Amino acid sequence: MTETKTQVMEVTGNQGIRLLAIDLGASSGRVLLGSYRDGKVTVEEIHRFPNGPVEVNGHLHWDVQRLLEEIKQGIAAAAASYGPLHSLSVDTWGVDYGLLDEQGGLLYAPHHYRDQRMADIASALEAALPPAEQFKLTGNQSSPINTVYQLFADLMANPELRTTARQLLMMPDLFHYMLSGVAVAEQTIWSTSGLLNLQSTAPAAEVLRRLELPETLIPRLVPAGTVLGELRPALQQELGSGPLKIIAGASHDTASAVASIPYGGFGSSYAESSNADSRCADPGISDPDRIDGFSDPLPSAAFISCGTWSLVGLETAEPVLSDAARASGFTNESCFGGTNRLLKNITGLWLLQETQRCWAEAGEPLSHQEAAELAGQLDRSKACIAMLDPNDPLFSTPGDMPLRIESYCIRTGQPVPQTRAEIIRSILESLARSYADTIRELEALTGRPVRRIHMVGGGIQNKLLCQLTADATGKEVIAGPVEASAIGNLLVQLTALGAVDPAEVPRVAARSCSTLRYQPSLTHQNG
Repeated sequence: MTETKTQVMEVTGNQGIRLLAIDLGASSGRVLLGSYRDGKVTVEEIHRFPNGPVEVNGHLHWDVQRLLEEIKQGIAAAAASYGPLHSLSVDTWGVDYGLLDEQGGLLYAPHHYRDQRMADIASALEAALPPAEQFKLTGNQSSPINTVYQLFADLMANPELRTTARQLLMMPDLFHYMLSGVAVAEQTIWSTSGLLNLQSTAPAAEVLRRLELPETLIPRLVPAGTVLGELRPALQQELGSGPLKIIAGASHDTASAVASIPYGGFGSSYAESSNADSRCADPGISDPDRIDGFSDPLPSAAFISCGTWSLVGLETAEPVLSDAARASGFTNESCFGGTNRLLKNITGLWLLQETQRCWAEAGEPLSHQEAAELAGQLDRSKACIAMLDPNDPLFSTPGDMPLRIESYCIRTGQPVPQTRAEIIRSILESLARSYADTIRELEALTGRPVRRIHMVGGGIQNKLLCQLTADATGKEVIAGPVEASAIGNLLVQLTALGAVDPAEVPRVAARSCSTLRYQPSLTHQNG
């Protein structure tokens, strides 16, 4: 590793190290240029493009070939503007995958996790492997969107796949393969699959045996931060990029986001209210994210990765497998560096995004900023605010979200929000309440008091949501970075190149981002 670091620094000189983070989300994708110099990472967006499901014969798929072309466009643009690049890594959402044939070709476009084909087989799968046993064997909460359900459904519907499919590649692994020609299974993304053991280091043999799933589909498992090789020579020539390294980083976008959290230091600048705890200075001297008197070296701060989905969790040394954890809807996934993420998936800003889409189609578009401002101006004492369950199945698929909110309110005996401001405020306050409930559950499950909450991801640009979260939880919220998955992606690449020691990642993250601090309002807590 030291030799790699020396080589990198000799090549870069005073230019710094230049890397690309390919961050693919459920609604958009970005190619971002990262530059590492003087102990800090800076990020610049090179190319942004939409992403979403494509319906084919009644099923939802991902348009992988178009996404690959968008990625190539971003690589070419970065190479043309900035010259030689050192490396690239892709992170994406979890659970979805593509199947390769014997020649290494993609058998068909990967299914989207919102495809409904798993509904017909869930009972058969759970008869062979009940949810409680899935949890004990893999640490994963059972869910029809999980890879294990999807693969079981695919093999049930198309038995010929048992002979034609040779390898299963999770989405980031698939793009890494397309770019490098090397097929592996990176642990953080596979930890979402329901197909690995508790440590995410090997296939879960009992799961595969019970469900009659071929172990041969699972490629060689590698940890986050593994250099796979170089960009295919033909792509180097096509894109003018040179032989940049392809790195399997923390390939699950939540794992990358968590790697970006500036534990102990709250960023290069921050805003604070008059009653804020101002300790943020040097995590090497005093770390306010850790609890005095606890031997556990992990942070006492919880995290919320906030976007289309909200992931609310806490890092733990080992998976938490109690009946209470399973009953409360928590799952266990791998972090960069080998720790565990105990977290719950909450349908996040999807509700607001779908609401805005419906209004736009009706000729009444509203930007994210306009939506937050409209809800923030509302006099709550005179408004009709409904409390929604973001994870109610009614809200899980695309559709007329305002109408579904109305239906939910009628079903639950609540007054129906009438104005756009009331609908938006209902969504945001419901999310904040869900976050607060989940934080309390985390404290009870782990016996670790949560002192503050780190919120990261694009959703933190909604400042009203951040403040409502502080109010609902009664805890300080540290918001930042916005580009959490991209920054975490870049930081893990830097460790693979030998430029940053893994133990220094939180400190580099703290130096590289600005944050905002939100203090809970006593008025809201008491109200």
